[in-house]
Amino acid sequence: MNALIIADDAEVKEKIKQALYEFDSTSIVFETSSPKEALKLMQSDKMSVVFSEIQMRQMNGLSFVETHKRAFPGICWLVISACKNFYDIKKAIQLGVVDYLLKPVDETGLRDVLEYRVVEKSDRDQSHPCAACH
Repeated sequence: MNALIIADDAEVKEKIKQALYEFDSTSIVFETSSPKEALKLMQSDKMSVVFSEIQMRQMNGLSFVETHKRAFPGICWLVISACKNFYDIKKAIQLGVVDYLLKPVDETGLRDVLEYRVVEKSDRDQSHPCAACH
């Protein structure tokens, strides 16, 4: 599974990366805090899952999802935020993100998201590993 983490927060990136490798040791994980770099990575490698922090220095993660979701229809989008902002949660739901994760990112919560939102290899459609996006 190819996964992209778009975040400024190094701790968030590390926890997500660790959870992805524990879930699927063959995962290829890309990480960046730059929206331009994220777009380049998405254009050059087919991503199964994209984790995007909402508040970053260079962009708003929800705006990034909104702008690029149509161009990359098979991706499962997950957003990460430090606050329970009703507007952001509502916007995330409207955009069809798979989950809204709160900081500090909980390792158990991440494993649950991966286990219940991303289908086990044996059960998944080989062309699209994200259960929630079928």
